[in-house]
Amino acid sequence: MDRNVEEKLPQVVEDRLQEAYRQIRDGGRERKADMEPLEMEGTGTDREKKAKGKGTGRRGGKRYRNWVSIAAAIVLIVAAPSVVYAAVVYFQKEAQQEKDKVTYHFKINYELKPGEYKVTAGYLPKGMRDQGEGKYQGEAERWMTVMPVYTTAELEKLNAQITVEGIEEVEHIMLGGMEADVITFAEATKNQSPTYLFLFNEKEGYVLEVIAGYGVAREELLEFAGQLHIEQTGEGRYETEEEKKEREKEERENALQALEGAKTQEALLQAGIPQDKVYGIGEELLLADGSCGYTVTGWQYLDGIAGFDEDKFFDYTRFDGWLREDKTLKPYRRRRFDKDGKILEEELTEQRILQVDVKVHGYQTEDGIDTALDFTLEYVEETGDGAYTWRNDFYGPAPEEGYDLQMDSSAVYLDSPVYTEGESRSSFFFRSLEKGEDFSYTLLFVVDRDRESGFLLYPTGKNNSRWQVETETVKEIRDGLDGYIRLE
Repeated sequence: MDRNVEEKLPQVVEDRLQEAYRQIRDGGRERKADMEPLEMEGTGTDREKKAKGKGTGRRGGKRYRNWVSIAAAIVLIVAAPSVVYAAVVYFQKEAQQEKDKVTYHFKINYELKPGEYKVTAGYLPKGMRDQGEGKYQGEAERWMTVMPVYTTAELEKLNAQITVEGIEEVEHIMLGGMEADVITFAEATKNQSPTYLFLFNEKEGYVLEVIAGYGVAREELLEFAGQLHIEQTGEGRYETEEEKKEREKEERENALQALEGAKTQEALLQAGIPQDKVYGIGEELLLADGSCGYTVTGWQYLDGIAGFDEDKFFDYTRFDGWLREDKTLKPYRRRRFDKDGKILEEELTEQRILQVDVKVHGYQTEDGIDTALDFTLEYVEETGDGAYTWRNDFYGPAPEEGYDLQMDSSAVYLDSPVYTEGESRSSFFFRSLEKGEDFSYTLLFVVDRDRESGFLLYPTGKNNSRWQVETETVKEIRDGLDGYIRLE
């Protein structure tokens, strides 16, 4: 604790020390032999101490006895830091654990100023690289993230508590001289859940949180966290009352905005997709900005990808483990979630390949503008009379499957890619389109067999108004849609 002793002394101790000095300067005025109890703050309990002076020998007399009392008081008060100083902490922590939740409550010592800290890694597991901003990445689920430091100022903003839900076990250990908790989650193997680790440093004034991906071994996490170097780079400060009021006002406004967004979302689902924004086969979907138009000219379902060039798949390695010898697709284990992310069911699901043939026409005023060729599947439900609305549930693979063929509901194959090398491959589904040019191409998608008729198609990256529920009205959202294509 590299700070001045004066900053560490509780105010009551400082006051008593100054009072003793004042009496010495005044020549040792009469004072009761029995000192008043000395309360020491910052330890979590109140203690009482008394110092009694007794006259002896020729010096005797009241004056000497008082000087001894004063001297004893100084010894007590100055010596107190040797007891109190070691016990003075920035916060005290209490953990409250329930069935599937743990909450840490912090009693903050406002006598001490918050610090600001810098965290650097002293050890990295093999194969991991530093990506900056506290992120360390290896292959697949081998990753770790050091979250921003919880200083006492940050803890105050969180109402002096941290809560973690969905837990299975909290293991209390000591790590690097600090109390630490290792938190694992329910069905961690099945869900490929990460591990949380909290380091509590009451003496230096911070809580550090490390999150490790499922692929990081416990021993690697502990060694990584145990060798983190935490350096105090400066002093922080608590919010002023004015700043706190402003923050709380902003939080209330955000909460109200989110509530209004939820209401708009419900109203939008009730209103559904405008029928004039849904196009059929052979009909052109013209983007709202007028830059280009898309027409689906044909489509069919295939059992596999036999006969298609591997180099024209965006990432052929995604199919590893999911192809039979004849290049047909194996089933995968799929979950269905409600709108709040609760698992409703899990089942083994067959899948097929959807081939879609598209023609795009350039209406832009300039030549050579890169145009998106990809499409995305939007899963919908019918509301009657040929109308559709967006689904309120969603599907995803069981994490332990390691499945990502449908991770973005977009195409996995383009028959005429231009950007195929190095960093340019991120633009795989784009190409330059001349003014007035027609360009025809073919896309492949992976689709669940039991959902083959449950979606519409739209140009990837479009229909952005769909997600503006916190800032736009239902009418504005529906009017702002680019449109969808129905495969019928």
